[in-house]
Amino acid sequence: MRLNTPVIVGMWLFLLGFLSACDGGTAGGEQEANGGLTTVRIAPWGPKFIDFIDFYVAEELGYLADAGIRLEQLSAEGAGDAVRYVVAGNADIAMADPFSGYFAIQQGADIQGFYCPYPKSWMKLVVNTAKGIREPADLKGKTLAVTSQASTSRYYAMFFLAANGLSEDDVTMASVGRDFASVLLGGTVDAASTWDSINWAMFQRGGDPQEQGFAIWDYEQVPGPNDIYFARRSWLQENEATAGKLITAIQKAKHWIANNPEQAVEIGARHALGADNPGRNRAIIDMRIDMQSSGPGVAANGIGWCDPESMQAVADQAVTIGILRERIDIASVITNRFLTEDADASDEEVSQ
Repeated sequence: MRLNTPVIVGMWLFLLGFLSACDGGTAGGEQEANGGLTTVRIAPWGPKFIDFIDFYVAEELGYLADAGIRLEQLSAEGAGDAVRYVVAGNADIAMADPFSGYFAIQQGADIQGFYCPYPKSWMKLVVNTAKGIREPADLKGKTLAVTSQASTSRYYAMFFLAANGLSEDDVTMASVGRDFASVLLGGTVDAASTWDSINWAMFQRGGDPQEQGFAIWDYEQVPGPNDIYFARRSWLQENEATAGKLITAIQKAKHWIANNPEQAVEIGARHALGADNPGRNRAIIDMRIDMQSSGPGVAANGIGWCDPESMQAVADQAVTIGILRERIDIASVITNRFLTEDADASDEEVSQ
């Protein structure tokens, strides 16, 4: 099954044609300064959520200012939209899942991934054991909720099914947006392809998911990364020093957050939208600390590492099961060259 519909193809061709006409790489980066600081425009996959705690800590503690950077945080409607911001020249960097970047690359976008802020994925499969689901084979004939038919939620479910001798033809994929709680807890669906923060909100009031009749399975087939920073190659080439300084500032923020999670909660509450629940803020920050501290290659190479071997294996499997239309060479589209010793600041250097 091919997922690149004519509408998606047309959208990317339009954007690429637009870029060829106007060379949209002149704004942002080292060509735009504000008060002596270089402005970098970053488009994460959503608005100013607590999930982007790195940005708020790096700003409030002065790591960005020390690097000579003013970070302008834009608001995208999903990861695919964040990548389109970059392709259209409306952002310098997109923070998106791998597949959103790969789709753009396969449509001709000359972008490169250069930093993995969360090398470990937080995607999960939640199953209703009361529906007779005890093992993966029991999913056959069941209804599985995903955010949409063009989402990471669906793609991860496809990996899981394929690894267990099943396919999409064996289940019904139901698009529910982010309203997993009502359909899963209400019994409308039998399973859901979700992620950790959704699961925390869904089960917090009732306690242990197992006590409520649910099991949460890891997507071991896609260990990570959860997010990648993507930028146009031309921007990276023209702003090499700025990109390196940005990564150094973000790395310092990550180490500080790991050492000071409670203070990070307070900082997040001052900057993030809807961050008025300290318990939820701390839970998400703890999830993010785990995601940055583990994952393929992190033990050997440090946080921020994009592991080419595991990413290539996932990309190759994505071709087999129909997510990607052709093989993508990870070594040519992902780089770790900005992970220097300076970028990987020690805990002692940033703890307070």
